[in-house]
Amino acid sequence: MRRLRRGRALITVTQDAINQMNSILEKKEDAIVRYELRGGGCGGLIAEWKTEPNHEPEPGEMTWDLAHGKFVVDKATTSFIDGGVVNYDLSNFMPNFIVSVPDKGQCGCGSSFVVPKDYVFGETLSN
Repeated sequence: MRRLRRGRALITVTQDAINQMNSILEKKEDAIVRYELRGGGCGGLIAEWKTEPNHEPEPGEMTWDLAHGKFVVDKATTSFIDGGVVNYDLSNFMPNFIVSVPDKGQCGCGSSFVVPKDYVFGETLSN
């Protein structure tokens, strides 16, 4: 496991997740694995994992070096998953990335987060 810290934000990434990100980047010959939350899903926010061939840094995003590229999380998503754990679950018949965040409910679909009524997306961290 690696603990990734940028400013006040802390995200833990398991070795299984790091290995899978490296494997994906090596096979696709892309530069980054990006994780971001967008409005939608059954809980209010839906997770999106994607790779990109090039990386143009955006203000406030968190970027960590991997063996075959980078893992990138935008500023607004970082504020929501602060304190969370990124894992690659191999136990299911369809292995996938799972982000578990304390005090944030996950929906039954596994790809969506329940947003508290008073939560303002992207404003819980200050730089």
